Amino acid sequence: MIRRTDLERGIVLLTIETPGPVNTLTKAFNHAFLALVEEVLADASVKGIVISSAKDGFAAGGDLDELRAARTPEDIVAIVSPFLLAIRKLETWGRPVVAALNGTALGGGYELALGCHRRIAADRPDALYGLPEAGLGLMPGAGGTQRLPRLIGMQAAADLILPGRTLDAATALKAGLIDAVVPAGELLDACTDWIAANPEPAQPWDRKGWTLPGLDPNTVKGRNFLTGAWARMRAKSAATNEAGTAILHTLHHGLERTLDAGIAVETRQFARLAVSDGARNRMRVLHYGTRAARPSVKPDGSLRTIAVAGGGQMGTGIAYAAALAGLSVVLVEVSREKAHEARGRIGKLAERQVGRGRLAADAAAALLGRIEATESYDATADADMAIEAVFERLDVKHDVLRRLDSSMRPGTTIGSNTSTIPIGSLSTAVGDPSRMVGMHFFAPVEAMKLLEIVRADATSEKAWRDAVMLAAAMRKTVLTVKDGLGFYTSRVVSSLSGEGMTLVAEGVAPQVIDNLMTTAGFAIGAATLADLTKIPLLKDILTSMSGPGSPKSMDGSKAVEALAKLEAAGRVGRPTGHGLYDYAEDGAEPWPGLAGMFPAASPVPYDDVRSRLLVTQSLEAARALEDGVLGDPLSGDVAAVLGWGYPVHLGGPFAYVDMIGAATMVEEARDLSRKYGPRFEPPASLVRMAESGERFHAL
Repeated sequence: MIRRTDLERGIVLLTIETPGPVNTLTKAFNHAFLALVEEVLADASVKGIVISSAKDGFAAGGDLDELRAARTPEDIVAIVSPFLLAIRKLETWGRPVVAALNGTALGGGYELALGCHRRIAADRPDALYGLPEAGLGLMPGAGGTQRLPRLIGMQAAADLILPGRTLDAATALKAGLIDAVVPAGELLDACTDWIAANPEPAQPWDRKGWTLPGLDPNTVKGRNFLTGAWARMRAKSAATNEAGTAILHTLHHGLERTLDAGIAVETRQFARLAVSDGARNRMRVLHYGTRAARPSVKPDGSLRTIAVAGGGQMGTGIAYAAALAGLSVVLVEVSREKAHEARGRIGKLAERQVGRGRLAADAAAALLGRIEATESYDATADADMAIEAVFERLDVKHDVLRRLDSSMRPGTTIGSNTSTIPIGSLSTAVGDPSRMVGMHFFAPVEAMKLLEIVRADATSEKAWRDAVMLAAAMRKTVLTVKDGLGFYTSRVVSSLSGEGMTLVAEGVAPQVIDNLMTTAGFAIGAATLADLTKIPLLKDILTSMSGPGSPKSMDGSKAVEALAKLEAAGRVGRPTGHGLYDYAEDGAEPWPGLAGMFPAASPVPYDDVRSRLLVTQSLEAARALEDGVLGDPLSGDVAAVLGWGYPVHLGGPFAYVDMIGAATMVEEARDLSRKYGPRFEPPASLVRMAESGERFHAL
């Protein structure tokens, strides 16, 4: 895992090589590292140490499998303690230790580099440096929250650690994360030369008279910065960002103390955080889940030109994403004027991306050059695949699908960007149903990572593969589901929207619904979502979900009736300024007419409001799994987080069941069923789990 090589001039090279594609810092490695460090430091002939890697990168962080398997904070401390001790021994040894960063150094790998007296990096454009742990609901646990602020200042370090930002070599050098960048072939010589020139180095924080650079938490300015950081974090995530809370606590209380005391503060926070439900949920979804959901079929060059029928928000977004992926696009609209307008909207989207620094100006021009906008379906004749992206109405979609079916080559895949209509129903418009596949994109397409691919009984392997290849080209995370009304995502989201509007019909104020959801970690609440969707459109969606084969969550729902009343009263939603809320430049206020339109027969307790909104999602997700629409719980949780913004610290509707326990969920659901209707009756599969003590996720 780590080996010693004696070089000239009394210098020892320690080379890291752990099993797997990258160097991962496991408990076994940490113990081996400490033992070797103690051996080398006891050798009086050693004048300096270079630490490098036998792999393409330097080192990543700790082993997530090992962290997830830990059950107590004490288990976590047992993993990291040898590593912490080894680093502290190296930096207080009195002789030079240099990190030879031959490639990417992240997390614990970069924390090891921070414990060296010098960090010299190979000149590689693909290398990244930093502490990205917060992105997985964790925090640095090997001294990163203490050494980096002592190196570059508390504010600069916080700006990197809190969002988990990583930097390339040039930016890291400028920011002070590394000390030098040299050609890759000169890396080892640069390290040994520095050792020879600096025989008795010390870390800045171990020198007499050292003071923290920049802001100090013991000063007014330092405390003001921390207070502002707390406020900004809470404004973004209510009280759900456990990692951010732990990081700010550690920066504050650790930097008030000596390094050793500060690392002790960090270790306590890291150990507590690593075994928390929030961190486990984030790791499961954002690391394991998204990796499992990566497209399984890679582009093979067979998709060169994509036809998109429909130039609305979804159609232009799909066309933009396809052109961004390097594909040629034929965008079809009902008239030349509409086609021109649609291409213009794509141009404005590209301009916004350029303005935000996400797209170069020449790349934007090339992207637009790959898009042909036309009113003629004849232009789709040579396309390798088509996506229908018109209004969510069966007759409208059937008309477009017939046109595509007759204009395109036989066997060419036709995808439908439908959110609720079964593909089996749509495919009756084409001569060969096997060419049809569902491709449910999420708005805005250029930003949302999820693509729900729907396989109907007739969908061919080729059609499915084409859809997955396009997803890979667009860098989308894929959820493949079986056909059915609402598929998976719309089915569960409809349960949430339906319950939200049923609460409104029962006299619950929209701000109560929204506040309870946002404090739970949702970006917006069900009432605001209804106004953003537009009341008439949401009524049509929920009406379509209330017919034959409708999900159990619509049983006894009052949502469609409530939405129809609002529409009749001219309450359209956010676009007109009048929905459940009245909108003005200075904010939004609940519409005063709601109380008269929906008088409360009896008040609904806040706890029941929150429970109804969360439980309905878990019950409908479990039913979709039981019905075979969804293949596994993990992909369902990933889709929830990426698709409709389910709070990642709760992990998704299946993880939420695991958090509170299946028995508790069943008991809560039955109580809601007695109070509010049979839609809350738990499915048989969930009852069995409650009786057996099973979980959806082992870890």
